[in-house]
Amino acid sequence: MEEQTHLRNRDSILLFLERSYKVYNRVEFIETDPIFFPTSYKGDKEYVAFVSALFAYGRVNLIKDFLIRFFDYYGNDPFNNIVEENRAVYYRFQTSKDIFNLYVMISEIYEKYGSIEGAFLFFSDKLEEALRRFVLYCREFGQKRSLDRGFFQLFPDPESSGLKRFRMFLRWMIRKDEIDFGLWKNFDRKDLIYPIDTHILRFAYKNGIVSNETNSLKNALKITEFFRDINSSDPLKYDFTLTRLGMVNNCKFKKDYNCEFCAHVINCPFC
Repeated sequence: MEEQTHLRNRDSILLFLERSYKVYNRVEFIETDPIFFPTSYKGDKEYVAFVSALFAYGRVNLIKDFLIRFFDYYGNDPFNNIVEENRAVYYRFQTSKDIFNLYVMISEIYEKYGSIEGAFLFFSDKLEEALRRFVLYCREFGQKRSLDRGFFQLFPDPESSGLKRFRMFLRWMIRKDEIDFGLWKNFDRKDLIYPIDTHILRFAYKNGIVSNETNSLKNALKITEFFRDINSSDPLKYDFTLTRLGMVNNCKFKKDYNCEFCAHVINCPFC
């Protein structure tokens, strides 16, 4: 097993993250992130963001091609009343039947609750409980229609999964800065849990925050607790920044040969 490192004190970490935030938390970097799609597409922002987040897995060009087909046919708002499946609209594990039923389910949610946020609030005013019950609601919809595993791949078991794509969507909706939309007003950003992608997991594992690189609820909670100790009012503030450090700057979150060419090497807590 690769040796883990230990981060410096809290103040040095916070200083590094704040400096990096000013560099990377800017719109010029959104093309490297799934938030590019709801930022770029017209229509109901919450609806477009929700669909975009659900399919934020795989190669970026394939995601983009699928979303173009989806929104061209099903529209950029949930009230188009599409009644027929389009067999040309499918994506990786999701068949055209899965996609059609997903659209039907989302449309029903909007008709019943007015918005995704409205559905969350109906289930609970506590964010984690609302998320859990919302995902279970979606899974029950699929079970009633005897849908296949492609549909359920979009809605993992909330009792064990880190629910990365849902948590990414919630960050977009609840936080507000140059990147995130801040459309939801009824939930607090302090209650957000980390959407743990490859770079966040690498950061946490290399620095002893988690003991493995599994996208689990347990690890999501551990990582969030670490960042709450740094910024209790806005623990996900550095999510976009850390993933850009990994993607754009090729940071491994530990001392290695890349550090020699890194613009952030001075006062870096990983070196």
